[in-house]
Amino acid sequence: MGDKAQTPARILVIDDDSGNVRLLERFLKDAGYRDVQSTTDSRKAPALYQTFQPDLILLDLMMPYLDGVAVIQQLSIPEDVYLPVLVLTADVTLEAKQRALAAGAKDFLAKPFDRLEVLLRIKNLLDTRRLYLELERHNRSLEQTVLERTQQFLRSEKLATMGSLLAGVAHELNNPLAVLMGQTHLMREVVRDGPLRQRTEQIRAAAERCARIVRNFLAMARQPPPERHEVALNQVVREAVELLAYELRTDNIEAVLDLADDLPVLWADAHQLHQVVVNLVANAHQAMRSLPAARRITITTRFARERARVQLAIADTGPGIPRDIQAKIFEPFFTTKPPGQGTGLGLSLCQGIVEEHGGTIAVASGAGEGAAFQIEFPILTRPLGPTRAAGATVLPTLPPIGAKAILVVDDEPEIAGVLAEALERMGHHVEVALGGDRALELLTQRTYDLVLSDTKMPGVDGVGLYREIERRFPALRERVVFLTGDVLDPEKRAFIERAGLPFLTKPFDVEEVRRVVHQVLAGGGQRR
Repeated sequence: MGDKAQTPARILVIDDDSGNVRLLERFLKDAGYRDVQSTTDSRKAPALYQTFQPDLILLDLMMPYLDGVAVIQQLSIPEDVYLPVLVLTADVTLEAKQRALAAGAKDFLAKPFDRLEVLLRIKNLLDTRRLYLELERHNRSLEQTVLERTQQFLRSEKLATMGSLLAGVAHELNNPLAVLMGQTHLMREVVRDGPLRQRTEQIRAAAERCARIVRNFLAMARQPPPERHEVALNQVVREAVELLAYELRTDNIEAVLDLADDLPVLWADAHQLHQVVVNLVANAHQAMRSLPAARRITITTRFARERARVQLAIADTGPGIPRDIQAKIFEPFFTTKPPGQGTGLGLSLCQGIVEEHGGTIAVASGAGEGAAFQIEFPILTRPLGPTRAAGATVLPTLPPIGAKAILVVDDEPEIAGVLAEALERMGHHVEVALGGDRALELLTQRTYDLVLSDTKMPGVDGVGLYREIERRFPALRERVVFLTGDVLDPEKRAFIERAGLPFLTKPFDVEEVRRVVHQVLAGGGQRR
């Protein structure tokens, strides 16, 4: 054994013999133990133990006032704490050893002392304590890790469950919205002017607003794969504020939009940018909810032409973010909100989306000064090839075609009726099948030029119907158009993309349906 202590340790010596105390102190000092305290009065041991918090106790067994066993009992060392007590005794009888062990001693040293033996026992006991403490730290770290992973798993499960639930809700909402929007469009074709036309426009605008809210909310919950298009950032901002308008208004929060007219389009994922704006506005709303003073959220867009950057700023008049936590706010699961009121994922998600788009996000704030999030996006060069702005409708010149036979497949009679009427007004002959099973029956009875089918139906769904068409009616396999009422699940999306089939989402735009149907019938299969 070396003469010097390997690690710092606090050692308490309790012995009524001052000569023994001085001897032990010299042994310990020579071995490198510098943090040593001692007493020859056993009555002072409990108080000294509390203030000194030793790593090892050298304790005489036979002392006046309180003997070693009584001292151990008064120290009340917790059972789950490994604090070694090395008993010093001239009484080497079995009974003395049993009493000390029963009280909590870990080892013995017989008087008179042998220097090497003293230091060896001390080193072994301190090494054991160090290993014990490391194990305790490791166990606590494991427990914390398990707790954090469990919370993450529960949050992930909650988000997944929420996404699944919202997909079902969206499907149920999008079907009646599709009927409403389709009927108003057909009414507009009949009613050209007058009060009824004006009412029709009001209904259409309200229905389209509902459709945007459902679509945006669903996109946030389901996290669809990124899809880049030409995106107008100002439109994204307006739609995000529209989504939260009711809650902001009921809490007396003013939303001020200062949007530049000269913004270039971004090559970006509109749904992801929408998430960023919604998250930041919702955070500002939450921060200001309890403030009695004026509550205002200001959203600004600017074009930094000299640097080819589009800037987005979202500022509030809330309490601000303390400077000591600003460096942490973008960390996953970090939140200052009470339990149950936030996952701590929002700002981390925002940062990830912004950086995926090649941009930057930062915050400027101070206590009582409000918070201002500054975001910049680069003007990225879009890939070569035809593109269109997200949400925009491009109506190319299509070659004329004659009347065709079309089969509309949907388990919702009202939706099927709207589609049938819209296509019949183009001069086509349309039949309706309320489900995939009925569609297969009709396909065996006559020939159709195109099938327009919902994807989500009881019994034979859209994918199942297409597989049967491929097998039994191969001439139709490139003349199928799908409609979907929610965000497609990954497996269904992959199938449709592999097949190269066009699809439209509900609630649909009647003109878009007509355009896609016309293009497929004309032989220019739409790829989306």
